[in-house]
Amino acid sequence: MGFMDKLKGMFGGGGEKQISDEDRQQIRNAAVKGLDEVEGEENIHVHGEGEGSRVIRSSDGADLIEDDGERLWTCRINYEVPPQAWRDDWGPLGGKSTDALATFLYHETQFNMAQQGDADEGERVLLGFGYKSVGQFFRTRITMLKHFGSPHGNATIDMYVFDSQEVMSASMKGAQMGHQATMKATAAKNPEMLAPVDGVTVELYAQIAARMAMGGMNQQQMMQLLAQHGLDYATWDKAQKVWTDRMSKDTTATIATIYGQAFQNAGQGQYGAAGQAAAATGYDGTAAKGKEPIPFEKLCEIQGAMTAWSNTGQDVNALLKKQFNMTAMDWSNASTWWMSQMTANVSMFDQYNQKCEAYAARYMSGAPKAKHDDIKF
Repeated sequence: MGFMDKLKGMFGGGGEKQISDEDRQQIRNAAVKGLDEVEGEENIHVHGEGEGSRVIRSSDGADLIEDDGERLWTCRINYEVPPQAWRDDWGPLGGKSTDALATFLYHETQFNMAQQGDADEGERVLLGFGYKSVGQFFRTRITMLKHFGSPHGNATIDMYVFDSQEVMSASMKGAQMGHQATMKATAAKNPEMLAPVDGVTVELYAQIAARMAMGGMNQQQMMQLLAQHGLDYATWDKAQKVWTDRMSKDTTATIATIYGQAFQNAGQGQYGAAGQAAAATGYDGTAAKGKEPIPFEKLCEIQGAMTAWSNTGQDVNALLKKQFNMTAMDWSNASTWWMSQMTANVSMFDQYNQKCEAYAARYMSGAPKAKHDDIKF
């Protein structure tokens, strides 16, 4: 009988039970499996191995264990089995898909954060997502490992890990789900933060700002632009100051996210279509559609050049226009489109970083030497 099965026999669904020395050791062995050669492995504390640790209650394959005053849910399902022997449980996710994986990773993050403060709250979070129990959540996790994990060591599921490109891309989508949920909750709790400023919504503010960012607009043209939206300069000036102030105080980036999406969705500049395509993704980790605005190599060169210019105290915007005939708006649209491609295919990041560093070094070597008129010998 395996350790997990033995725990099930010992505790079932009953009340509190002390965990024996032997079982605490087995809890540790299961948790640090595969870390035998990791330096400092002996210093890792595993929840449930402490003296006096006990099971508070069980939930369909999960134990709520208290260890040194901290309560956390622990999987007690035996998944030390070959993949073909595991019976899939997709929980509320329906079945195998990349979207299901992203949603699960979002659920897992929310559960882990919630139970760090209150294990009961962690359970409530899972039930709110549609899991029948904490145990079903763990069975769903094992199912995800089976279908999306990479095998390390022997051929049993407990030796699988989430380290593939598909998982990394899905985790970014999951993170965006978390951000969207935070934004929704923040806006619901503080409706005044998105209230229009004398009729100017954050989306309208971004749309007008995007047009102004193109440059080359004299005062008369700016007034005409404002008039098209029923605004005068005093109203615009107030709205600009209020929205800037709100964004600076918004630690959740709710306003900044809405603003950024609306700004790019305005479609301004020579790569406006790319910006709109990127905005259409909702920045959810998927690749923007449409034709590439600039070649990947050019993207890396421009980023490297901008890094070098910034590090040498040069005017980045002026050089961007002179060297590449691009405005800051053009660069934002083009780079955001490409960033969505890399987010959807994270293996591109290594090549991107290497190329950017190489170009930065090249542009640094040709940069004018900084003047130090204040230094005297």
